[in-house]
Amino acid sequence: MNKQLYDFTQDKLQKSRQGGQIKNSVLTTKLYEDYNFGQFDLSKQWLSFSLENILALSEEIKSSLGVDIRHDAYPDKQSRETNAANNRSEKDNSYAVSKDFILINSLSKININQKSLELAPLTSLGIYVKADDIITIEHKTIILVENLAVMANLSALNLASHAEELTEALWVYRGDIKKQQHTGTAYQFFRRFEHHKRVCFSDVDPKGIEIAITSHADYWLTIKSIDEYINTLQELKGTEKEWFEQNLAIKFLQRTLTEQQEKKSDWQNIFTVGCQRQKTLKQEHIVAHKLALTLLKLS
Repeated sequence: MNKQLYDFTQDKLQKSRQGGQIKNSVLTTKLYEDYNFGQFDLSKQWLSFSLENILALSEEIKSSLGVDIRHDAYPDKQSRETNAANNRSEKDNSYAVSKDFILINSLSKININQKSLELAPLTSLGIYVKADDIITIEHKTIILVENLAVMANLSALNLASHAEELTEALWVYRGDIKKQQHTGTAYQFFRRFEHHKRVCFSDVDPKGIEIAITSHADYWLTIKSIDEYINTLQELKGTEKEWFEQNLAIKFLQRTLTEQQEKKSDWQNIFTVGCQRQKTLKQEHIVAHKLALTLLKLS
């Protein structure tokens, strides 16, 4: 799938995550013909597609491009080393060198590829490593972190009853959302180790919950006490803006809850309180207020 069709399809899937319709166009027809995606109506004006179609397409694209079309950026650029094999300019159509690398950290030692790496005694964000070079991880738990500031403040987290387990975990920064620093590499790395216990630590707001759910994590690391959550929201000063910019995430969570019907999600109480207060709580707030954390099951 080329980048033009990939971006077109991703835009439609993100707007209709459980299924929907796409108005016919050259790209719509190509999506239907090349990938057997959806079904046209009799007049061929609209292409209807279901969640089953989305999942099937996602698996097909993942097998060919190694990315999830629902969330990941198109891997359209090559490394400088690959380009240099055939082109005089190694920079042409090359992605940033940092794209191959991920930032990892730990509260103890970093144990990868059957080796133990000692961390510097000074406060640091961790170490950058080439994701593809990591073959094995000798940590039972891997934690995907939404915000960079957390990586330098792991020791300040109030891990409460999970302290022993999470102290031994490998923490991975998900990457910047800026175009030059795609999150795709960290996500692909995180999803690759499916036999480990996978945890996502994200903001306490609709987008943060969505990130946790769609990351393929087994658990969401989040605030333990609803009362502490409410009190902290009340203490924070200033005008709330971000909550009102997260309508798509709110709708996604509402649909998710509707589809689960009688089964109550562990994160539902936090989402409900957030909707009542219409305020976000960032990871930086969690660190600054030393809020106790717990693990909520996602799947």
